[in-house]
Amino acid sequence: MRNLSRRPVKLPTPERLANIALYYLQRFSASEASLRRVLENRLRRAAMRNAEWAADAETQKKLHTAIETIIEKYRKTGVLNDAAFAESKVHSLRRSGLSKRAIAQKLNAKGIPKNLIETSLDTSEDDGMDDTERDLKAARVFARKKRFGPYRAAGTDEDRHRKDIASMARAGFSFAIIKKVLGGEVPDEELF
Repeated sequence: MRNLSRRPVKLPTPERLANIALYYLQRFSASEASLRRVLENRLRRAAMRNAEWAADAETQKKLHTAIETIIEKYRKTGVLNDAAFAESKVHSLRRSGLSKRAIAQKLNAKGIPKNLIETSLDTSEDDGMDDTERDLKAARVFARKKRFGPYRAAGTDEDRHRKDIASMARAGFSFAIIKKVLGGEVPDEELF
């Protein structure tokens, strides 16, 4: 393993930050908040390794202004579009079997504003479905992937059944949906 402390520190400049942003956006679909976090982390790491540079308030202000300029540039060109990012993530996460609650948490962690999260969840690709139907569809996908309930190859014992319920509840599904997916024979007292 290389000793990173002996490597010379490349201090961030506006040009380097622009290159870092471009490279990041080439590799990942990103929200404004995630790009900002990547660029600010670069500043933070450089500050930890070079206290003198970190103490220069004028340079720090210039670099934070450069970060905002970079983000504004990519927002204007359409490369950074939080609404499109949120819709894409909702579509992808629904297909992978996540509940509405879990999707909202993931988007919130990515820095998407709450109003965009709600809008993207309401205008998802399952036109004509209400939230319950969408969550039921996602719960079936989740159960099939995890081989819960009716998707289990062999019979199930009571302990395994409780674990299936607990896992689906942690994934954000309501008890009513869990009962439908696991066959409806789940007694209410198993919730606790």
